[in-house]
Amino acid sequence: MKVVEFLAIAGAMAWLPHLISFFRDLFTKPVVSIITAKTTEVGFSTFGPILNIRLAFSVKNRDVTISGIHFHLKHESGETQSFFWQGVIQELFRLKTPDDEQIPYEKEHNVLAIKLLEKDVEERLIRFQEPKYHENKDVYESKAFKKLIHLRETNTFDGDEFLRSEEMKDLIQYIKQAFSWKHGKYEITFQIESYDKFTLTDNKYEFFLSPLDVEALEKNRDLIEPSYRETFAPEDAESKLEFNWNWRYPALKKVI
Repeated sequence: MKVVEFLAIAGAMAWLPHLISFFRDLFTKPVVSIITAKTTEVGFSTFGPILNIRLAFSVKNRDVTISGIHFHLKHESGETQSFFWQGVIQELFRLKTPDDEQIPYEKEHNVLAIKLLEKDVEERLIRFQEPKYHENKDVYESKAFKKLIHLRETNTFDGDEFLRSEEMKDLIQYIKQAFSWKHGKYEITFQIESYDKFTLTDNKYEFFLSPLDVEALEKNRDLIEPSYRETFAPEDAESKLEFNWNWRYPALKKVI
């Protein structure tokens, strides 16, 4: 074999791993599996119905970039709702205390996309809310804020009077009526949005709300008006009240 032929073969062999990787990526679809914490956080506030879920993603075959996560929530009665991600809280590092305890340092991001890595399973707390609720709320909120702007521009703003206006009454009433949690079993079916083609597995989970859970969450309706009062007509302008919204933490189980 001539030296030139040997070098040509050696050069071709050097490209072989890259070609194998290229064709593997071309013909092998990645697989994304969803892993959740043992509980979910269920709430209700001026943001409407809320579900906060700590998630991790296991990825096989190659990395996947996702542009959104949402899920369909189905109550045992057949009623369905759709929740979309609104924010992602990611752990950056942990601080060690003198008592040898680990304190996580987390930061919330309003993300456009997340890259799921094949070699890394990273945990994130994702806040889910209902877009339909926010679309309807925006209509009432827009009318209330137009009223607010007019009052401020004419120097006739009074916080108590503004809260008693028809616009604010309609807004507060809409939020209260948007309470939708019911006693019974809920099933979550996750969907992931991505330009990459992939197979999604382990994406169905369920949780159960007891009558006591629903009763506790429903008490948050009584905090809607006080929360707006604290914004527009606080009793003490120097100190801001803290509202203790009720949360429930039902067990989250994978549907097999």
